[in-house]
Amino acid sequence: MKDIALFDKAVDALSHDGYFIWDHFVDSDSVSMLRNCIFEHYEEGNFKKAGIGKQVLFQVDKGIRGDYIKWIDKKNSHPAVKSYLEQIESFMQYLNQTCFLGLKDFESHFAHYPEGTFYKKHVDRFQQNAHRVISFVLYLNENWQPADAGELKIYLEDKEETVAPLGGRLALFRSEMEHEVLLSNASRYSITGWMLDKDMSLTFLP
Repeated sequence: MKDIALFDKAVDALSHDGYFIWDHFVDSDSVSMLRNCIFEHYEEGNFKKAGIGKQVLFQVDKGIRGDYIKWIDKKNSHPAVKSYLEQIESFMQYLNQTCFLGLKDFESHFAHYPEGTFYKKHVDRFQQNAHRVISFVLYLNENWQPADAGELKIYLEDKEETVAPLGGRLALFRSEMEHEVLLSNASRYSITGWMLDKDMSLTFLP
């Protein structure tokens, strides 16, 4: 488990502010290995154009989001992915112990935003399937520059928080909070996920 003080800092920020930006959640070697996993999946043709909505409401709309995704199978993942998922699992359990959120599972996918793409303002917690509680994004970009843009913008009650997608940085925020991915001027890579209040195999239920 990571330093318990960092866990407490993240929990306090989520409780009071609704979000937490965790720099160096994984080291640079892990960032490189996780990026390589994305490249391997691309070579195998495993990425698909992302859409909006779930189940019967699902649709693809490039005017809203332009990313490509590959869902992660926890049981058949690369060792670097498994190590990262174990860290997320540890933090989720700590959230349950300290905040009594009743989190049961989490889901995640690799994400690639090609140059010139974005994701307009939205929330992650679907009205028709409201099981996403905490959203998390691990950035896998190396040598990201301000001119590359592609920031995460989180909309708070009294301000807006803009987060650069620096490699190894983890963004955590409540899934009902409005946010967007600003236009990216370079290929942007991440692992995006959601902590759920129901077992992932049961999230098709209302």
